[in-house]
Amino acid sequence: MPFVFDLVGRQWQRKIMVWAAVAVGIAVLMAMRPVWPEGAYGHEAIERAGIFCILIGILGRTWCTMYIGGHKLNRLVTEGPYSVTRNPLYLFSAIAAFGVGAQLGSIVFALLCAAATIAVFALVIRHEERALAQRFPAEFALYKARVPRLLPSFCGWQDAETIMVRPAAVHRTFRDATLFLVAVPGLKALEGLRDGWAIGPLFNLY
Repeated sequence: MPFVFDLVGRQWQRKIMVWAAVAVGIAVLMAMRPVWPEGAYGHEAIERAGIFCILIGILGRTWCTMYIGGHKLNRLVTEGPYSVTRNPLYLFSAIAAFGVGAQLGSIVFALLCAAATIAVFALVIRHEERALAQRFPAEFALYKARVPRLLPSFCGWQDAETIMVRPAAVHRTFRDATLFLVAVPGLKALEGLRDGWAIGPLFNLY
């Protein structure tokens, strides 16, 4: 099963990149201040939009797992969310990460969080696609030519007549995705620690 071993063997690289991105994100958080202060209309609007994005990310990842959960190693899944983008799970993760970053009231910081998430998963995507090309050479070549890697193309939407759902996989994905919500109070705690410093911000972000 070279497909399985290739993906598992790359997990440590993703973990290193995740922790590096988190460290950089915390450093930026501690050095910045949002242009709109807490309580301002712009600040509150960005935070509320961020919560909406987190919920989209959680529900989207769960929806994707309903299609992919029982088939990843058996066949190439090209229906539902996988008919408009080859990596919907990672797209919804980036949307949720944007929502987490938006809890600071800064659009720029939210975009940085989304970009960092995409950068972390870019390595994973390359290895997964290489493994899929080896396992399903002809089928994946056609799929790759028709469906974009990340940004969705809704004109290509195709649904399945039936799907085999693995409840355990769906529950696990939903539980893991809720960590995006758990990250919000942690971010707020860091924000409070930062605001308690006597040193002023190094820069302001919209």
